[in-house]
Amino acid sequence: MLNLAVVPLMPIVGALTANLSELIRGESKSFLPNLDVGVKTFSLAAAGFTVVWFALLVTAIFTGGDTNTLAGIEVLVLFLAGYGLHLWLKGSRVLSSGVQLWTYRLAIPFILAACVLVTKLG
Repeated sequence: MLNLAVVPLMPIVGALTANLSELIRGESKSFLPNLDVGVKTFSLAAAGFTVVWFALLVTAIFTGGDTNTLAGIEVLVLFLAGYGLHLWLKGSRVLSSGVQLWTYRLAIPFILAACVLVTKLG
């Protein structure tokens, strides 16, 4: 069982991953046509999208450990809930273009911080 203090972190990481996925697939241009993403920001977003899958795997393994498989499954289910909720509610359409840019730029530090917190406190 996960610590209740870290439960909201994994759905947020899932929603952030869905947001990065929309940028990488080019879907963000349809609802934010004036969004100008530079090469550095796009590279950071692509790296964040890659990092999240490795960090998620490591977090689920270390949180569950050898004896508590349920905690690792909870991490994955909470992540998928955030990912699915973001896609279903189309959450990135709520954010302005400036907020979107900073979301893409700060994805890696937030993902890593959330996964470390879940691993240590979960």
